[in-house]
Amino acid sequence: VAGGTMQPMSEFYQLFQSAGVSPERIVEFSCGHVIPPDHLLPLCLSKGPSGVEFDFTYQNRDNTHLIDELGRTIANLCMVVPGGVVCFFPSYEYEKKVHAHWSSTGTLEKIGKKKQVFREPPAASQVDHVLSSFAKCIQFNAGDDNQGLNGALLLSVVGGKLSEGINFSDELGRCIIMVGLPYPNITSPELKEKMDYLSSTMPKCSDGRTAGQVYCDNLCMKAVNQSIGRSIRHSKDYATIVLLDVRYSKPSIHKKLPTWIGSSLVIHPNFGPAFASIRKFFTDKKKR
Repeated sequence: VAGGTMQPMSEFYQLFQSAGVSPERIVEFSCGHVIPPDHLLPLCLSKGPSGVEFDFTYQNRDNTHLIDELGRTIANLCMVVPGGVVCFFPSYEYEKKVHAHWSSTGTLEKIGKKKQVFREPPAASQVDHVLSSFAKCIQFNAGDDNQGLNGALLLSVVGGKLSEGINFSDELGRCIIMVGLPYPNITSPELKEKMDYLSSTMPKCSDGRTAGQVYCDNLCMKAVNQSIGRSIRHSKDYATIVLLDVRYSKPSIHKKLPTWIGSSLVIHPNFGPAFASIRKFFTDKKKR
């Protein structure tokens, strides 16, 4: 038995088959989520407001135009999302680099007009204090004042102190943003050894990928699923999940999302329609 955020399950298939279990003996049953379908709005966003493509591959993610576009996107989302927004980065190093660039360009100041910005602390002893301050800011600023703060933004890291075991329910997490795909370090000797072993003992997939490549994809998406599952925590909760990377539009990637998210995922090539749908989502919830 595994929770929904433990998907994709193909890793377990690999383990069972490598242990000699025939595929015919493996049966998977998956339940849906307790929330109504209209309480979740998952989006894949391929481009920002200026049309810059979200390609956060390791070779491209330091591009300042891309970082600027990311800032513009988050600033726009903070205008229409009430309460708390939690943004996950693929690494501490990248979060630090983006934060420094936004500080120098005025992007943080712009975001700060609508959301007070908090960051995942370097020390575990500081987590409770940051979360408490984040929650208090949302509690006192989640009103309808269009001229001032409407909540808070928390910059976090996939696999960090806030991506597992922390619940961003209700106003604490009305929007979860995932920046890029947090692939593990493939130069790690341990990971490389396991990928080589799987590739040498198991057949290739129908799309030509080796079992080792599939395993690496699964590690990445399991980390994504753990992070984006932090928001919806009970039957009356609601939130939007925004996946910022053109690679999420590939079936080989988004099919590894939990079924309750992937089944309603909307892929938006452009920013305008995505922004409009998010604004309508929260406008409709406000009327109820």
